[in-house]
Amino acid sequence: MQNEMNEKYEFRHAVREDADTIFALYRSLAGTPYCAWDENYPTRSNLEEDLAARSIYCLCEGRKIIAVATAMHCPEHDVFPWSSAIRNPCELMRVGVARDRQGCGVGALLLGKMVEASRDAGYDGMRILVSRKNLPAVKLYRNAGAQYRGETTAYGIDWFCYEIVYSEQKSPKGNGPS
Repeated sequence: MQNEMNEKYEFRHAVREDADTIFALYRSLAGTPYCAWDENYPTRSNLEEDLAARSIYCLCEGRKIIAVATAMHCPEHDVFPWSSAIRNPCELMRVGVARDRQGCGVGALLLGKMVEASRDAGYDGMRILVSRKNLPAVKLYRNAGAQYRGETTAYGIDWFCYEIVYSEQKSPKGNGPS
């Protein structure tokens, strides 16, 4: 099944020409169930910074962008409860899957591709802040072997802190709150 999905979709860096489509995807998800995004986040400025840093990726079906995510280090997140096993972390941020593709394995495929891309970029682990109300995302990260590290409140949102240490084996059991 995973090989079929890999063949069906293209994973690539987003480019400037994708900006309007990606921003429309962001807006389509804001305010939906489980999503912590609202009319003020993510911003066009966030998107422009991600594009300039070449840290945003998209998953496409044909010419249609169906999922996006950003992976880059955010020093302001260093104060949250993380493992000391990761020396060169990236944060997985602004993950969005088109509503008509949610629940179909696209998020898991995107996450796997983001781990590969960030590992190839030299990161040794991925930190993930996931809204406590985003139960599908929590399940996705736990099933992928992400380890629960604690909780925090930032940006007016309560978060679970998960991380994937690239040198560790995946272990979907005992990964924090259900």
